[in-house]
Parts: sequence; C-alpha cells; structure tokens
Amino acid sequence: MIEAKVRNKIQPLFDCIGKIIGLFCTPNMITFFAFLAGLTCCLLICCHYFVFAICFLLLSGLFDILDGTVARLTNNNQKIGAYIDLISDRMVEALVVIGLAIAWPQYSFAYILFLIALLFHFSTFLAAGALFTNTGIKGIHFEYSFIERAEAFMVFCLLLLFPKCINYVLIPFSLLIVFDGLRRFARVIQSQTGDT
Repeated sequence: MIEAKVRNKIQPLFDCIGKIIGLFCTPNMITFFAFLAGLTCCLLICCHYFVFAICFLLLSGLFDILDGTVARLTNNNQKIGAYIDLISDRMVEALVVIGLAIAWPQYSFAYILFLIALLFHFSTFLAAGALFTNTGIKGIHFEYSFIERAEAFMVFCLLLLFPKCINYVLIPFSLLIVFDGLRRFARVIQSQTGDT
C-alpha cells in the first residue's frame, strides 16, 4: 500500500540510478545482488549486528526496485526475469526470518505464523497472476495488496530495533497478511465463477 502511494513520486530518482546501473548490470544481475544483500542481512542478524543488518535489508530492497526499473528502461521486461525476482524476494524474506529465529528463538510461534501467512498470501498472488490478464508494465499481472514488500521491510526493521516486541508486532502483521490473502482469494473465486 505504501509503495503504491509513494512509488510514482520517487520513481524519477530510481530512473536516474537505473540509467547508470543499467550500463553495467542486467536486471537479473541486480536481482542476484538483492538476494546477496538479503543473505548478508541474515548473517548479520545471526551475528547480532542489527543496525548493519537493517542497512543490508534496505540495500536488498533498493536492488529489488532497481531490477525492474532497469528492465523497463532497457526494454528487457522478460517473464523469466519477473519469475526470478519473485522467487528471490520470497527467499530474502525467509532468510530474514531465519536470522530472527536464530537470534531470538523464543518467538518461534510468531515466525511460523508469519511464514504460513506469507505462503498463503503469495499463493493467492500467483493464482491471480495466472488467471488475470496482465495489463500493467510488469512481467506478470500484479494484483493489488494493502500489505506489500515495503510494509514487510518496515516490520522487519521494527523487529530488529525492538526485539522484545516481536510477538506484539509480527502476530498482528501476519493476521493482516492472511486477511489480505483472503480478500484476493475471494476476488479470484468470484472472477472464475462469474459472481462479480
């Protein structure tokens, strides 16, 4: 939701960065850098370097924005690139949860609930992407969510800064993710049964 409201206002900045990076890197290379930054974030969490972990998490998010930006600027929008990007994004999120679970294992229920919510949410997202015609500029159809990556990264940053609040932040956030997935699930069912 935050990204949908803010992205158009700050996209010109990403376009400027993308024009420079696009001279040296393909979109898939940038996706790989996003994954590497996410992996580094996980390792830093495990080593209790939380401020550095946040920096690499945000770097991963920046690369995630830039891979699509470079793809658009270089007319290199390929479905395989969108596929790799989606998988990489989920792996980064899983790596952050692994890091959190190693740093603070006492909150295992919250982590499990979050991963289940993420699995459900992403499944409905993929189903919508497969069933609805893509009318946007991205490689596949992107169904609207009010919980997106920007919100997840904000929550991750909160958890790293205030770990004693993990249950109080992550459990309600997971329930919001489930609610968002249920909303999309209902929309997909309605579109396929003709009950609009």
